[in-house]
Formats: sequence, C-alpha cells, structure tokens
Amino acid sequence: MQAAGNGTHTPMVIRLENQDFLLNRERVAVDSLKLDPHNQRLGYQVKQWLSQQEEVTDSALHSALWDIDAVKGLYQSILQNGGLIEDPIIRPDRTVVEGNSRTVCLRELRKKYPSDSRWQEVYVRVLPEGVTEDQVMTLLGELHIAGKIEWKAYEQAEYVWKMSKKLGKTYDYLSSHLRMSRSKIFQKIAAYEETNQYIQESQDPEALSRFSFFEEFMKKKELRERRENDSSFMPEFRKWVAEGKFSGATDVRALPDILENTSALEAFRSGNMQSAQTVLNESDPSRNSDLYHAIEMATRQLRNTPLAEINDLKKGNATKLAKLEALANALDELRAAAEMES
Repeated sequence: MQAAGNGTHTPMVIRLENQDFLLNRERVAVDSLKLDPHNQRLGYQVKQWLSQQEEVTDSALHSALWDIDAVKGLYQSILQNGGLIEDPIIRPDRTVVEGNSRTVCLRELRKKYPSDSRWQEVYVRVLPEGVTEDQVMTLLGELHIAGKIEWKAYEQAEYVWKMSKKLGKTYDYLSSHLRMSRSKIFQKIAAYEETNQYIQESQDPEALSRFSFFEEFMKKKELRERRENDSSFMPEFRKWVAEGKFSGATDVRALPDILENTSALEAFRSGNMQSAQTVLNESDPSRNSDLYHAIEMATRQLRNTPLAEINDLKKGNATKLAKLEALANALDELRAAAEMES
C-alpha cells in the first residue's frame, strides 16, 4: 500500500488482483459505520445464530465481537492511545471490511464518553465502487495472514477454505498470495473441515478452541493417511477430542506411536493419554530417557555406517578408531556395572 499523505481525502494506492485502486481517506461519524456479517472473527457465531434461525443484526454482531477478550484488550489500548493507529477500511455504503473490532471499541468508547470528540468521528479508508469480493478477500489475506496483523488459527483456516472452496483459488495461487506452502494450505483446509464437523456433532461449549487438535492431526502424515484409508477413524478421533482424551493439542503428536502399539491403544481407549504414554515408555525407554535415546541413535548410525567410513577404519584412521574404542570401553563398563552376562 502506498499513501500520498495523511489528511482528509488523501488517496492511498493499493494493488489488488493486478489492478490499482485509490482509497480515499475520509473522516466519518462512528455511528455511521456498519459491521460486516462476513467478518472472519464472527464466522462461528454467525453460523450458530443462523442454525437457530435468528436474524443476524448489527447489534448481535457487536455483542459477539465485544464478547471476545482480545477486543476488550484492544479497547483499553485505544483508550490509552487516545485514538486509532490504523484506519479502518470500509465500503462506500459504510460497511467495515477491515477494522470491525476497532469499530466496536470506538462505539463502546462513544457510549462511555459521549461528550468526548475523540470518539465521535474516525478516519477511514474508503474502497472504490466496483471492488469485487475476490479483491476484498485478497486484501484481507494480505493484511491478516501474509501481513503483520494475524488472525487466530481458526480464522486463518476459514479464510483459506473460503478462498479455495468458494472462490476457486488454486493451491498455487494461495501459496504465492499467502506465502504459505501447498502442504500447509491443505492442512489448514482439512483441519477447518474436520473442526466444523466436530462443531456440528458435539455439544462442546469450547468446540471452536479445539481447532488446534485438528491442526496438529493434519501435520502428521500417518494420521492423514489413516483418515484417507479408514472411514471409521475420524469419528473416533472426534469422540476422543470430545471426551477430553487429549490434555492439549500437542498430545496429538504422540497418536501415531499409540496407534502402532496395541497395548498403548487399549490403554488410551480405556484411560487417557498418560496411560498410553506409560505403556509406550515401558516398551521403548528411549522415549523418555536421554541415555537410551542416544543408544538408539548410535545403534541406528552404526548399522548404516557409510562405506567411506568403514574404509577409513580399515586404513587405520587413528582418531576415528579411538572414538570407536572409547564407545566400546564405555559399553563394557556399563555391562560390568549392571552385572550383565557376556
């Protein structure tokens, strides 16, 4: 983006979808701004209201945003600063495209301090007539995913899903536009879809916050393959999430090992992650022991010793032979201390 100045009606040039647009900077009444029902941060709440056949009013959108703790934190920041640092971006009809949270904060400040002129009007950037939905979505992605003002993980995934499934953007386009690998784009889309399935199935009041479990799931190749090849697996995984089998999203990283160990899987199904981890640790001490992890790694390296290293030993490379001798002596000392039979 490129600004030509800071005053009222000063144009800002932005380039969207190979086309330059001028955004005029204007000062408008805070009360004239309208919240966007398609705002990324309101996606889940809006779906909930629609499923209950309730009208999605500006007042309801305001309440939903004001209910977010981060927005209340933004309110305090704006109050302390005495105004906004970044101008909201709006459509010509005054619908806020970018800056819905800031708009809610300004409304609340106007309500609390009705005679304070700082909260009566605000500078905005006005999009031109004729800007397309594709171009608006491109702008939002540039600001909130590739840019410095990041959305939360679920909001990012919802954006990527919309761009792919609704606007038909290819993975190559999204990868270039969002500066994100194709594999990560796939993971976000799949995690978003599975989270929404979980939201529909469960009565979990914290369903939206479970997105991180599905995102961790999609990072694991073994789990993605099981999802593709076993239609019964995802319903079971969603059930595990609902039952609280995972104490946190990072627990999902251990799931491939659990699935490969019958005893650990039984312990997980009848108990929890801790029970399964106990079984795994007993069957493989290298999982929670630096010593046995080092032994396992050394064993793997020795069994795959490159031919060049073997030839060096044959030729009598003194330094390398000394390393091997020290390792052999250390193993002998350990065997003796443990009273192991030869």
